[in-house]
Amino acid sequence: MKWFWDKTTDSKTKNRIPSALRQWKILMGLIVAACALYLFLYYMSDNDDQTPLSVNNRGKLWKRKLTVVLNTFRRHEMMEDSIKYYSKCNVVKYIHVIWSESIKPGPHILTKYREHDIPRVIFDIQVNDSLNNRFKPLETPHTDAIFSVDDDMRIPCNELELALEVWQNSPKTIVGFMPRTHIRRNNALEYRCWWRVWWDGAYSIILTKAAILHHDYFNAYFELLPKEIFALVDHRRNCEDIAMQFLISNMTSLPPIYVKGHLRDLGVFGGISTSANVVTASHMKERDSCLNDLVAIFHRNPLVKSHMIVDAANNGWTNVPSTWFEYLSSDLWKW
Repeated sequence: MKWFWDKTTDSKTKNRIPSALRQWKILMGLIVAACALYLFLYYMSDNDDQTPLSVNNRGKLWKRKLTVVLNTFRRHEMMEDSIKYYSKCNVVKYIHVIWSESIKPGPHILTKYREHDIPRVIFDIQVNDSLNNRFKPLETPHTDAIFSVDDDMRIPCNELELALEVWQNSPKTIVGFMPRTHIRRNNALEYRCWWRVWWDGAYSIILTKAAILHHDYFNAYFELLPKEIFALVDHRRNCEDIAMQFLISNMTSLPPIYVKGHLRDLGVFGGISTSANVVTASHMKERDSCLNDLVAIFHRNPLVKSHMIVDAANNGWTNVPSTWFEYLSSDLWKW
């Protein structure tokens, strides 16, 4: 039997059967074309970070809204960019700007947003500069769902809607995009970031720099927490997000919920944890102290660990079937 690469093959057969190199090129071309088609469909359907999930009328659940509580301080351009960004999200009904600067916002800023109706922009002017201000109960119109976010964080609109859907199914807990965890070492708690979350496959804290929680917890923060926690936050200029997680976990015995997202942190290289040498920075030690100080005040550690990650069902990179046979399901050709 002669193979198509056999030099003794007669000329007629040689012309009729393509060479091995040509067959290889055709196969590779088909693979590349299939990959290109997949990527095109994926990005057209899911990668527009300003396309809300509700565009296809997915039921009354998606008509619910949330309130953005924007924490900002002396970064007016960043603040205005954040307002502009989240104003494009259909799920946002109100934007509350927490203004803790000693100088009140100028008339040019207030006038600019005074007639901004969808969403309505409200400046909550505080009497003092405190990180506790970000959790003060809102007196002007708001929704039950509060999206607490820093002015340098950008969450895609479709992923913000996914997080709201998750929260609506578990409104007693906190749902967000930045997980952290704690470990015990030498009879003390230590604070750990994403790499430890990945290594252990568990988290116990969701940072309120990008998280959804019920407005009732704003009331509970100021009504139920011991006053020394407020002093601790003001003294350290830190800890308020961990204190909120302690409060929620202590009240509910529930873990937070981590939603996998594709957020952008515009202040990543200018933040408190990255402004110094990452090896010698004191931020991690401060966070360790926050944990242990709060345990001393609460007289226990209420943090609950979770191993769950929520992702969009149409994420083709991570949502693969449990068995290869699912790829051949009977509805494959019924698109």
